Amino acid sequence: MVCCAATVTSVAALAGPFVLALALWIAGAVLAWGWAGMLALPAPKGTAVILYAGSLALVLSPLLEQRPGLTWVAGALALALIAAFVHQLLRVDGRPRIVESISSVALGLGVMTCGVLLIPLSGTTQGAALVVATVAGAAASAVSDVLGRWQRMRPWLVPLALLVGGGTAALVGLGLGEPWTIFLLAGVVAGGVSHALRSVNGALPTMAHPRPRLVMAVCSLLVTGPVAYAVALALLPGFSLA
Repeated sequence: MVCCAATVTSVAALAGPFVLALALWIAGAVLAWGWAGMLALPAPKGTAVILYAGSLALVLSPLLEQRPGLTWVAGALALALIAAFVHQLLRVDGRPRIVESISSVALGLGVMTCGVLLIPLSGTTQGAALVVATVAGAAASAVSDVLGRWQRMRPWLVPLALLVGGGTAALVGLGLGEPWTIFLLAGVVAGGVSHALRSVNGALPTMAHPRPRLVMAVCSLLVTGPVAYAVALALLPGFSLA
C-alpha cells in the first residue's frame, strides 16, 4: 500500500502542484476516513468531518498564491483546529475522553500539514524530483519492513530502512540527472521517519483491520513532507520558495 501511494504521489508531483494537491487531498480523505477507527476515538463521525474539511482547506491554501507557497497554510491549520474545538462543544455524548479526542484530531491535521509541504516543491523541476526521491525512499523502507517477520532481522530493521531509503533516493536522483548526494540525505531521513511511524502505529490493536493499515500507509508518506522541504531549502543549489 505504501508503494502504491508513493507511485501516485510521484506521478502527481511530476505533473505539477495542482495535480499533487489533488493527490494529497485524496490522501487526506483516506486519513479522515480511517483516523478515528485507527485510534479508537469517540465521536468518529464528527472527527471525520473535521479532518475532511481540514485536509481540503490545507491542500487548497498553497494554491491561493500566484506561485504555490505556504503563506496561507498556517491560517488554514488554525481554522481547522478551531473547528476541532467547536466540534467538542457540540458533542452530546457527555464528551468522554475529550483531551484524547482533541489531541488526536490535532495530530491528524499535523500529519496532513506535513504532506502539504510537498506542494510548493513540485513547482520546479528539481523540487519535483526531490519529492519523487523522498517518497521513493519511504516506500523502500516499507519494503524492508517485510523482513521483520523473521525474529533475527528485527534488530536490523532501522539500519535497513535508512540504507534502502537512501539508496533508492540516490538512484532516483541519478536517473533524473539531479545531485544524488543531496537526494541520498533526503532518502535516508525519509526512510527512517517513515519506518518510525509504522513501528509506533503497528502495535495498535486496530492494525488487525485493513482500514487502519491503509491509513498508516498513507501517513507514513505524508510525514516525509518536512524532510523534502528542509533539504530543498538548505541544500538544493539555487532553490528558493520565496
